[in-house]
Amino acid sequence: MSGMSEDRLLMAFETMYDSARNAQNAGQYNKAKRDYYKAAEYMTELAKLSGSKLRAARVDRVKRIIAIADSLPDSAPKKPIARNAATPDAEDVGASFKVAQIPDVSFDDVKGLESAKEAIRIKMIYPMAHADVYAALGKSAGGGVLMYGPPGTGKTMLAKAAAHEAGAVFYSVKCSDIVSKWVGESEKNIAELFETARSADRAIIFFDELDSLFFKRGTDVHNDRRVNELLQQIDGFSGRKSGLMILGATNNPWAVDDAAMRPGRFSQKIYIPLPDAPARAAMIESKLKKTKTDGDINVVEIVAATDGFSGADITELIDRATDAPLRRSLASGSVSGLTAADISEALRFVKPSVDAATVARFENYGE
Repeated sequence: MSGMSEDRLLMAFETMYDSARNAQNAGQYNKAKRDYYKAAEYMTELAKLSGSKLRAARVDRVKRIIAIADSLPDSAPKKPIARNAATPDAEDVGASFKVAQIPDVSFDDVKGLESAKEAIRIKMIYPMAHADVYAALGKSAGGGVLMYGPPGTGKTMLAKAAAHEAGAVFYSVKCSDIVSKWVGESEKNIAELFETARSADRAIIFFDELDSLFFKRGTDVHNDRRVNELLQQIDGFSGRKSGLMILGATNNPWAVDDAAMRPGRFSQKIYIPLPDAPARAAMIESKLKKTKTDGDINVVEIVAATDGFSGADITELIDRATDAPLRRSLASGSVSGLTAADISEALRFVKPSVDAATVARFENYGE
């Protein structure tokens, strides 16, 4: 979602919001709740792309939408949930988390970010693999790690790779998991998530879009209750044993409740910057290997032309560039390959999604 343009996000928001209102008017309250929460997700992403005044207005609208959803009744009386891991219900959060697995993405799949990888090794992976050494040195294990930086820089992929390298099962939690599936039983199901993770020998709970989950408290009682429960569970989860870790990611660290940043929670912060030249070269080469090309394509020139691009921007660039050979292939009846001219043409339209001022703000955060 974070790689979508503002126009596409706005269109998606309006579609989902209209769907929610129609479902509410029809008395389909469960569907209305789900669609309202999804609309809130889209509006949260729009807020991240906005200037300060518009961002504040959009954050307020997110809160109002969530309040509407939280106030809706259920479409039908709730039935007790059968906690049967063999036949999990689609709305049974606990059952869905019980089937979490070790991701198949490794650090080798993440281009660049070597300093971030090493910081994660020190904080999360080595304590699991070398608990005796950490104990001998009196070095504490556990606690949380927060990855922050511009959108589209690979934070989610890096989180999955960290779990893979640690041999840990990966529990990924997003805003929609909490506000749509845990309605009415949020605290109970949050506790179940953490209890399930504790039962694993090695586990990482990953909070994606942390700012959506940890809004600053004081303006929305429903948000405050969820944040309080999450903080209590993190306090009980962190430091229990070296095989249990908390990892978060955000494009908007300034919106996260201050209490989440205290020691033992997300006190360790790792900046995930835009890819440098070698990382962009590796990304471009990787994508070119997956498509047919015609003629020489100078990767060095593309790298120079994509200064300031995020990983998501590079993906969009190559995707747009391959539209040209696709059209040629459909017109001619034979497969045409990607050319340097196709990429040059795409560069006329695809620009960096993160401006210099935003990058500077990220670089100054935490200093």
